[in-house]
Amino acid sequence: MTEMTDIIFLRDPDLPFLEIKECDTIDNLSYKKHFHEEISIGLIEKGATRVWSAGKRFEAAQGHIVHFPPLLPHACHPENPANWKYTMMFVHPRWLGQTSSDYNSNFHQAHMPILHPKYQNERSRHLIHSCRTLLQQNATPLEVESMLMALMRETGLLQEEAALVSSGSVHQSPAILRVKQYLDRHYKDRITLDTLQDISGISKFHLIRMFAESYHLAPHAYQNLLRINYAKEQLLQGKAIADVASEAGFYDQSHFTRAFAGCVGTTPLRYAKAVTS
Repeated sequence: MTEMTDIIFLRDPDLPFLEIKECDTIDNLSYKKHFHEEISIGLIEKGATRVWSAGKRFEAAQGHIVHFPPLLPHACHPENPANWKYTMMFVHPRWLGQTSSDYNSNFHQAHMPILHPKYQNERSRHLIHSCRTLLQQNATPLEVESMLMALMRETGLLQEEAALVSSGSVHQSPAILRVKQYLDRHYKDRITLDTLQDISGISKFHLIRMFAESYHLAPHAYQNLLRINYAKEQLLQGKAIADVASEAGFYDQSHFTRAFAGCVGTTPLRYAKAVTS
C-alpha cells in the first residue's frame, strides 16, 4: 500500500493555467507512464530518480531541473522514495497562446528531460521557489505571472515572438500608457497579464519589459505601490488595518503587512501610531 506523507497542490482561481505540486517523502512511490496537457517543470529538491522519457532513460538528482512538454509520455522511479522531495510546476500552453499539441511540436525532437546545465542555475531554482512562495502567500496574479515569465525565460522554455519593431521610444508608447492608466484606475483589482495584453495590444511576453523600460517598475510592482500608497492614506484617517488591507486588494492582513513593511520600512500598525513631531 502506498503511503503518501505529504503532497500539496497550490492553485489560484485567477490563474487557472497554473498548478504547483509539492511532494515530500512518499513510501513505495513509482509513477507509471503518463503525460500531462500542461508544460511540466520540476525541481528535484532531495534524492535522485530514474526518468523514462521518449523511449530513453535518464538519471536526475538533487538540484536538477526537469522539463516535459505537453502530451509527452514519461515516468519517474525514485531511487529511494523515503528520501525523495520535489516541486513540480504545471503550466498550460494556453497561457502562452498555444495548444498542447503546438507546444509539443516545438520540443519533441531529441527531447532531453533534464535541462541543459546552463539553465540549471541558482537563479532558475530561486525562481521556482519564488513562484511557489507567491502562490502560498496568495500574492497578486501579476506578481505570480511576472515571476513565472522570468522562470520560462531563464530556463530557455519560452518561445518568444520576434522582437517588436518600434519607431520611437517606448516611453512614448500609447499602448504602455494605456496599461499604466488602467492600473491607476483598477489597482485594487486582481489583474492578469491577459487583461493588460488586451488593453495594450502588446504581447504579454514583451509587455512587462516595455512597461519596466518606461516606468522603471514591472506592472505588478507598480500596482503594489499604488495599493500601499492608498493604504497609507487610509491608515492615517484612522481606519482599521484589516479593513484597509481588504479595501486595498490584499488577500489577507499578513500579506498586506509584508508588502507594506517592504515599502514603508515599518508595519502598518507602527505607521498608523507614529507621532508627527
